[in-house]
Amino acid sequence: MTPHLNDRLDTLKDRMARLTALVQQSAELAVQSVLTADPVVAQRVFDMDVRIDEEEVQIEQQAIDLLASQPATSELRTITIIIKANSDFERIADCAVNVSQRVLPLVRGSYHAPADLRHMCNSVLSTLRDTIKAFNLADESMARQVLRGDDVIDALYHQIAKDMLSRLETAGGDANLELSTIMIAKNMERIADHCTNVAEDVIYAQTGRIIRHMHAV
Repeated sequence: MTPHLNDRLDTLKDRMARLTALVQQSAELAVQSVLTADPVVAQRVFDMDVRIDEEEVQIEQQAIDLLASQPATSELRTITIIIKANSDFERIADCAVNVSQRVLPLVRGSYHAPADLRHMCNSVLSTLRDTIKAFNLADESMARQVLRGDDVIDALYHQIAKDMLSRLETAGGDANLELSTIMIAKNMERIADHCTNVAEDVIYAQTGRIIRHMHAV
């Protein structure tokens, strides 16, 4: 790759780093909005999503322009991974919006988040932070750590869904609160799934091995 193209790739990587910082902040605010049932914080998530969407489009366009410049094989792999991760990070921000959209029913219902949901939210945020570090630092070891943690998050989601459905069957349950809790947990699980996608791409970028659908990493 020529020095000029190399500079353009470095600029693209810097822009991705800024995007991931925005996405992390959005997810953290979404969790805060739910755990505190705060619509003001939820609105901040909605406002941030506009900027994240704009960044995602600009990054994709810059990456496609770089592909048209006929980069070397190693840089081609990097650019391809950036395009894929860019989409996953934007979808993480969409999930954060979906979580925050559940805040108003929580406010009306004097919400107290179940312990498992708090645990799940904290676990997902930790996974997201590790995913961003793995991506920005091209850290294969950390990416594998992300993959190993996914089963715990899946188990928490299924337990939360089971508990909320059980409460829905009782006369004293509040359907809005239980259903909102399930949807919050589902979107947090989706964030973790997108993190898994990024982690798999980091491993591919470093090793050339495609490990999707493989249980042993």
